[in-house]
Amino acid sequence: MGKWRKRMRIGCLSTFVLFIVLSQVVSGCVSFTMSDTKVDKYFESETNKPISKFYEVDGYAMHYMYQDMGEDASLVFVHGTPGSWDAFISYFKEDTLTDRANIVSPDRPGFGKSSYGKPIRSLEEQSALLKPMLEAIPAPRVLIGHSLGGPVVARMAMDYPELVDGIIMLAPALAPALEPNEDWFRIPMRWPVIGALAPKIFRISNEELVFLDEELELMLPLWKDLTMPSMVIQGGKDMLVDPGNAAFADSMLVNAPKDIVFLEESNHFIPWSNSDLVKKKILEMLKQIKGDTLR
Repeated sequence: MGKWRKRMRIGCLSTFVLFIVLSQVVSGCVSFTMSDTKVDKYFESETNKPISKFYEVDGYAMHYMYQDMGEDASLVFVHGTPGSWDAFISYFKEDTLTDRANIVSPDRPGFGKSSYGKPIRSLEEQSALLKPMLEAIPAPRVLIGHSLGGPVVARMAMDYPELVDGIIMLAPALAPALEPNEDWFRIPMRWPVIGALAPKIFRISNEELVFLDEELELMLPLWKDLTMPSMVIQGGKDMLVDPGNAAFADSMLVNAPKDIVFLEESNHFIPWSNSDLVKKKILEMLKQIKGDTLR
C-alpha cells in the first residue's frame, strides 16, 4: 500500500509538472489579446472603426470596444476564459451584422484592459461591473456569450432584465453538476510558489474556474426568471464544456422563448467554426425582438 501511494504521489506530481511546462510553451505561442497596433492594422480599411471605451465602478477599471453604426440595436459579444474582447474581432467586420446593429465587446473583469490581473470570481459581481456598458449602448440589446461568457450573459439577464432583450450562449458552461473536478491542479495553482510557475493569464483564468461550480449553483433558482428570447448552440464533440449543458439549459429555461441548437459534429469553438450559423441565429433573434422593423 505504501509503494502504491508513493507511485500515486509521483504520478500526480509528474502530471502537474508536465502541465506547468506545457502551459509555459502554450503561453509563449498563443496570445490572448491583440496589441493596439495590430488592432489598428486590422481595421485600417474600415470606415467605421471600433473605439475603446473606459469607465470605473468603485475604482475597478473596465474596458470595452464599441463600433457605433448609428443603429437602434446593439450586439454584445462576451468572451470566455482566458480571453479578451478581440476573440470576436471578426464580427466587427461582418456587414450582415453591422448593417443592423452596433457591435460591442468588453474585456471581462481581470482580462485585457479591464483591471488586468484582478479577476472577479463572482458572476454576480462581474454582471454588476458590466452593467454600465449596457446602460451606455442603444437598445434592444442582444448578448452573445461563449464558454464562460455564456453564464456571464445569463447572469446579466437575470440581474438586469430591463437592460437585456435576448441572450445567445455558445458552448456555455451552465450546469454546476457537469463541471469537471479539476481541484487536483486548480487548487495548487492558487498556492503562491506553485502558482508563480504558471503563466499569469492562466492564473487569472484559474481564479474564475476554481469557483465556477459554486457560482453556477447560485444561479439555479434564477433561471425561471428569464423571459426574454434565449438560445444555446452546443457542439456534440466539445471536449472543454460538457455537451450536456444544452439539455440543462433546455430544462432550466422554463419561462423563456428558447431555441436549443445541438450540433453533433461541432467542437467548443462554435463562434469561429460555425460563424455563418451564429450570424444567422443572431439575425433571427434580432428579427424576433424587433419584428418587422429589421431590414
